[in-house]
Amino acid sequence: MSRRVLVVPVLVLASAAAVPPPVQAAPAAVTAPAAGTGHWSVAPGPDGGWRVRWTAPAPLPVGGDRPALVGAGPSVPATVATDGRTVVADVATVAPPDPADLDVVLGGDRLDEPGYDLAPGGTGAGQRGETAAPTGTPLPTDPAAEGPYAVTTSDYELAPVKVRGLPKPVEMVGHVVEPALDADTGPRPLVLLLHGRHGWCYDPTTGASSYADTWPCAAPQRELPNHLGYDYLQQRLASQGFATVSIRANGISAQDGARLDGGSAARADLVRRHLAHWVDLAAEHRLDLDRVVLVGHSRGGEGVDRAATETPSDAPYRIAGQVLLAPVDVAAHAAPHVPTVVALPSCDGDVSDLQGQRYVDTARDVLADDTALRSAVMVVGANHNWFNTEWTPGTAVAAARDDWQGAPDEVCGRTHPDRLSPADQREVALGLVTAATRLFTGVDDGGLPLLDGSGAALPSVPGADLRSHAIGGGRDVRRPGADAVPTAGAVLCRGSLLDGAGGRACGRDVGYAVTPHWRTDLDLWPTRTFLEARWDAVSAPTVVGGLRLDRPLDLSTDRLELRTLLDPDRGAVSLRVRVTDGAGRSADLDPLTGVRVTPVPAPPGTGKVWAQAVVVDASSRPAGPGTDVDLTDVREVGLVAVRGDGRVWVADVSAAPAGLAAVEPGAVPRLDLGQLPARREGAPPRGTDDDTRTVRVPWTLTAPSQTPLRFAVGTVGVGVGATDRGRSSVVVVPPGQTSGTVPVTYTRDRRDDYHVEVAVSAYPLRGLATGRSVVTARVLDDDPLPRFRIHAPRRTITEGEDAVFRITVTGGRDYGLYAVPVVQKVADGRGLRVGDLPAAWVRENVFDTDPTQPLWKAGMHISRELGPRQRVLDFRVPTRVDREREGVETLAVDVLIRHLRVRLVVRVRDAEPR
Repeated sequence: MSRRVLVVPVLVLASAAAVPPPVQAAPAAVTAPAAGTGHWSVAPGPDGGWRVRWTAPAPLPVGGDRPALVGAGPSVPATVATDGRTVVADVATVAPPDPADLDVVLGGDRLDEPGYDLAPGGTGAGQRGETAAPTGTPLPTDPAAEGPYAVTTSDYELAPVKVRGLPKPVEMVGHVVEPALDADTGPRPLVLLLHGRHGWCYDPTTGASSYADTWPCAAPQRELPNHLGYDYLQQRLASQGFATVSIRANGISAQDGARLDGGSAARADLVRRHLAHWVDLAAEHRLDLDRVVLVGHSRGGEGVDRAATETPSDAPYRIAGQVLLAPVDVAAHAAPHVPTVVALPSCDGDVSDLQGQRYVDTARDVLADDTALRSAVMVVGANHNWFNTEWTPGTAVAAARDDWQGAPDEVCGRTHPDRLSPADQREVALGLVTAATRLFTGVDDGGLPLLDGSGAALPSVPGADLRSHAIGGGRDVRRPGADAVPTAGAVLCRGSLLDGAGGRACGRDVGYAVTPHWRTDLDLWPTRTFLEARWDAVSAPTVVGGLRLDRPLDLSTDRLELRTLLDPDRGAVSLRVRVTDGAGRSADLDPLTGVRVTPVPAPPGTGKVWAQAVVVDASSRPAGPGTDVDLTDVREVGLVAVRGDGRVWVADVSAAPAGLAAVEPGAVPRLDLGQLPARREGAPPRGTDDDTRTVRVPWTLTAPSQTPLRFAVGTVGVGVGATDRGRSSVVVVPPGQTSGTVPVTYTRDRRDDYHVEVAVSAYPLRGLATGRSVVTARVLDDDPLPRFRIHAPRRTITEGEDAVFRITVTGGRDYGLYAVPVVQKVADGRGLRVGDLPAAWVRENVFDTDPTQPLWKAGMHISRELGPRQRVLDFRVPTRVDREREGVETLAVDVLIRHLRVRLVVRVRDAEPR
């Protein structure tokens, strides 16, 4: 299959009204062998539509990403059954989906296709053979150097607690590493670490993880010590004077598989409970709880960010910053006034879309007075798992794996020179976490060049390619389309992969690529506007576009930063930056890291469109042309192509001060959506055929605002047929208002129809944060149900005649019904074989065409639709005269329609000899 693979946030699709089954047994499934690996089945769903299952040959990996079914309209969220191998999704199409058109996607990989294939058919940078760019100058002092303090280790286990949204209690377990209590450290900042979603039980004999959806672990299974996987970070931080605790969240991982928020609320709840526990221990452990740093990995990243968002201003502790390692960001939100560093592994085979970038992009626009630094660091050659030693082969007590599963010699493969070893990846994590922690707690800012786009290297791993960009921290930002307009040669585009409503898409003709700044056509979180410049075969320096600013930038003491994205299909570019003042005087400046900007290395068939910092220091330019430019009055910023061809996009330009601005915590209203109970449709007024009505999903703010607030609302799943790819709108909240509703419309009628289920998502735009950001609204159809009669008009036929199975429906309905016959095994073994049916019919309707194969085993796949006005449907299975004396054979069929399952038997006797 050659279509683009898309992984999107949770979508909840329409389901059909229930029909009580006449028999207790569940409907059998229509089965089909997969084209690649695993096995598909499709059966009527519990509320109409279709339940699709795909069973893998071996247990699936458990990680931060969630499986999705693609190919049946919008991507459909899926869950993993308790066997750890079967992916289950409900699809609200009218016709049963064809497994040949479906894929199961997890971590970007199509699991049902052979091999590791992120996506087919791309022409990204990986095919150009790009390798990592030369690394920058190592920092003069290693932020991760061993500190002077002896450390001590301890563990605690408190009574399990109930956390939001989960039925069973969750453990309260912490692994503590801190300086010796008698060490003269002064007040000690506290660093709390939270792991992500991984296996939670394992067999100590075999090391195999159990992914059964059970909790707690049952003997002989033991809990997997996921929280111990960051002990190397804790040891180093403790030696530098920080107290650390790594908490275990296995009870959440075991229960969050079907949570709309991915378990972020539960993880945030657990984090705050542990912090509350440490409030009572602060004096004993010499803690400074005004300097708490949170470190979250994978789903733990969204958990700690939500904990920071929901921490009240009067809490007995303050979140001074957070470090997020390969995080998820299902809600596309960011904690306000909280300095944040996001590490994005270029070889992440789990959260492969690098969605953690949203923590930076979202924060840029939400609060005008938020001076917290937001930094994104691309760690070239790192994967998802190896930040945690318990997720790494060779150091884990249970089975572990490399989440990147591509060819060993390709980019990201284990033998490729750009790939980091587990030890080097952990050294990078040490550098980033210690640099950020020291920065956020005011110890020193020596590690800032790792985080702000300066291109510095770590002394401990000088060969590691670390690329970064930042917003906030006192930067004066200009945004394309909002604070600046394009100059000649450049255009504005919408941050999306595909064209659609809202204008020209930046990625409209980009080959398959990972695009964390842009959304797919199925995402609902808000898009942003970018500057696009494109040029061909430049042989001399040429201005290829730029931005005219709505107000001047002052670069007399600040440096200029451009967050610049490269087209992976065109590869590296050579660029200078032109600055022009209000009098029209210009100067061309070389970036600090050189004129050549290279794409992030990517495997064949894909690319990574990610913003690298192009940084120039105008104040240090040498004497010569352009020295008379008034750097206090820069009005235009242009791109100068030095040679060759290329295409780039610019997310924004900033004047960045040498030091970080102070962070002033502020009270920010938090938006929470309310969950409505399911409501019944109700009859329309007499004399009308239909009537549009509205369900109103409530929202509340934790505090009023003196200025207007804005948030985006996305809804998806309204109606049946999975044709609604989602809608989005903007809600403006007037000053002083603290509650309201989001309308969801539906149509009432008097005929049986499908239930309507819709997911409502809220995304912050201006002046607020989000907490509970995803809920569902459900409207139950309550019209009279249709009545069915299912029978075989003739119970005995002769070879050469058709076996007929008839369905008769009475009662009004507004939907088509699909019926499926499934051949069953006959107890006496005298069932029809494939060879008993005409060969031409077999080729069209049977998976296995071997004439000797029993028909029940060969997989007959015929289905028919009864349209909304159709009353009678006949299934016909033709038989063949084979001129053999076989006696009476049997065709037993289960006819499936909605929740009904009726077994019909037709006997086939030999034809009379001629």
